[in-house]
Amino acid sequence: MDDDLDDELRRLFSDDRLDVHVAPDAADAVVRGAHRRRRRRSAMTATFALVALVGAGIGLTQLRSPSDDPVGDLLPTSMPTSSSAPPSSSISSGAQTTTVTAPPTAPNATGSNPGAGGTTGKSTPKPTTTTPPPALPSESSKVGKLVLGMSEANALATGSLVEPGTSAGSCTTYATTLVPDSDAAVISPANGIVRLTLPGYAKTQRGISAGSSVADVKTAYPSATQSGSTLLVQMAGTPKWTYVFETDGAAVTVVRMRLNANDCPV
Repeated sequence: MDDDLDDELRRLFSDDRLDVHVAPDAADAVVRGAHRRRRRRSAMTATFALVALVGAGIGLTQLRSPSDDPVGDLLPTSMPTSSSAPPSSSISSGAQTTTVTAPPTAPNATGSNPGAGGTTGKSTPKPTTTTPPPALPSESSKVGKLVLGMSEANALATGSLVEPGTSAGSCTTYATTLVPDSDAAVISPANGIVRLTLPGYAKTQRGISAGSSVADVKTAYPSATQSGSTLLVQMAGTPKWTYVFETDGAAVTVVRMRLNANDCPV
């Protein structure tokens, strides 16, 4: 049986169909492949070496500190520049010049000037000027709805006159809704309302009312003139009119406004 197995194996091995046929250029192909692999390894080795060199250079650059530059350390001390500070003698000279310069001494209160040889004299008094008081707002010649110079018809139309009126020569007097006195409003046929009486609580635009002192009136109206116990203050406006402050000698009792063109007996 072993002999049969040996014979079968010999037959199989001697069969040409089982032979491996090698191409004629197989050896050249193997050599070329080996060369390609060798070149590839050489290229990769060179690339790795280049990368390692570049990385080493960058690392050295970063590790180097500014203090490693000896030239930069020596520049401030070994190379003086034109912007160096001037010598100390120049500075002291400038300080001496500033100290010596001084403004001239002003004369004292008695007119003497020690810098001018001690000459003394009386000072010339300055002329005093009186500053006028600030202008105050112009005042209205109106009481309620009634205005100096208003015609009788217009005054009656306001509803501020209390009828019937009282005759005073050619003029007419009325009480008003603000002042119950029978002569609170005096009306001329030619000039209209020529006099109005202010209510006791009403104040002028400068703060004067019944109860204000005479001194207060003169302070508020420096141009006030006195006629007996009455103070008169001429006011600007068109038509011209006057404040009439009736007093008891010490304080104001009644405040009236009177048209300058007053042709009525009251």
